[in-house]
Amino acid sequence: MMSISKATVPRILYDVSVLGADLKDQRGRTGVYRVVDEIARYLAKQSSIDLNWSAFGNPDHLFDIVELLKQDSKIQRPLVAYLNLRRITDTLSAPIDYLEKTHLYPLVRPVLPWVKQLREKATFNRHLLQDFDLVHSPFHSLPEIDKRRPYPVRVLTVYDLSPIKFPQFYDARNAQRTASTLNSLTSEDWVLCISESTRNDLLQFRPDLKPEQTRVTPLAAADHFRAVDDRECIRKTKERLGIPQDASYFLSVCTLEPRKNLGHLLSVFRQVRSEFDAETYLVLVGAKGWKIDNLINELAASTAEKVIVTGYVADEDLAPIYSGAVAFVYPSLFEGFGLPTLEAMQCGTPVITSNNSSLPEVVGDAGILVPADSVDDLANAMIRVYRNPDFRSQLIRAGHERAKRFSWDRCGQLTLETYLNALEARG
Repeated sequence: MMSISKATVPRILYDVSVLGADLKDQRGRTGVYRVVDEIARYLAKQSSIDLNWSAFGNPDHLFDIVELLKQDSKIQRPLVAYLNLRRITDTLSAPIDYLEKTHLYPLVRPVLPWVKQLREKATFNRHLLQDFDLVHSPFHSLPEIDKRRPYPVRVLTVYDLSPIKFPQFYDARNAQRTASTLNSLTSEDWVLCISESTRNDLLQFRPDLKPEQTRVTPLAAADHFRAVDDRECIRKTKERLGIPQDASYFLSVCTLEPRKNLGHLLSVFRQVRSEFDAETYLVLVGAKGWKIDNLINELAASTAEKVIVTGYVADEDLAPIYSGAVAFVYPSLFEGFGLPTLEAMQCGTPVITSNNSSLPEVVGDAGILVPADSVDDLANAMIRVYRNPDFRSQLIRAGHERAKRFSWDRCGQLTLETYLNALEARG
């Protein structure tokens, strides 16, 4: 194993594949993107490590990543050409082998030497890892190592185990991909979990992992999530999203998928709508996910029932739309962290959410926690926030204070601390 000299600055390889994969489509900039981006920016400022970028997780957008790093002076570091060449060559081999036998062979002949070269490198490329002291994958499976050579400490970030705990909410590929990622861990590896809830789930699923090498690095809301007092800004944002100017509204922000329990929220809103004034809406913000045919049908039948579905909303519009809401309602069945609840609190929006998984860790006593399947508790919470301005103000103040406990600097510090602890333990 590699011995790290205390006199040298450790060389770190950090995978930024997620940034490239989502660069051209901002709808992909959900929680994982935010984590990888924020931690990349934090690490890039640290002089105690020699940081290098990599794309071993997903090489498909390597050139997009290169362009991103060129444009963004805040995250300038060397890009190491450690690619998952086996994946590339496996993808290319089948169609090229087929085309060689057809009349299209002349078209593919020019690229055959390049593909052959990649195939040869695919069995060698992982040896580049020996140049680093530590490699961190913040999403994808850890890269394979060759233990016949010096090899780095490996660190993986785990967000949640929902595809394994609730496979009915996903297609089989989701559960398989999550299991594959977790199975890339060995008992030597270190793990960063975004909540105690995720850490507990992981140690139950993989009891062979060492608890002392499994750390919690709580997330944070980005700085641009701040209370917006500018009524004109809120007015323009409502206009862009098709929300009537005189409307008050309850808000939920998430990818539209079964785990978010939106069918339950829609049903409860229908039942309590008479408790609000005529111009009170339910606004659902987020891109379409998977297994939502039933929800789409319900929403289609709700066009006259004061329900607005905006689709994906860009970051710059989220703070105004949070700030203008009566309350943020998030009755999720399971979360690895629940970042939207923190964003809402930081924007000065009262939070009503479920009392399961990681959500109590994030919201604490600064919001209203209800059972995810309870109609009465959710209905009463929405009515109470709507009717009681003093109580709503109390939740806003408590949410602001709660949000101050979370910061990306703290998340970055804990990440860096784990690196240094892992390297020290390696010796």
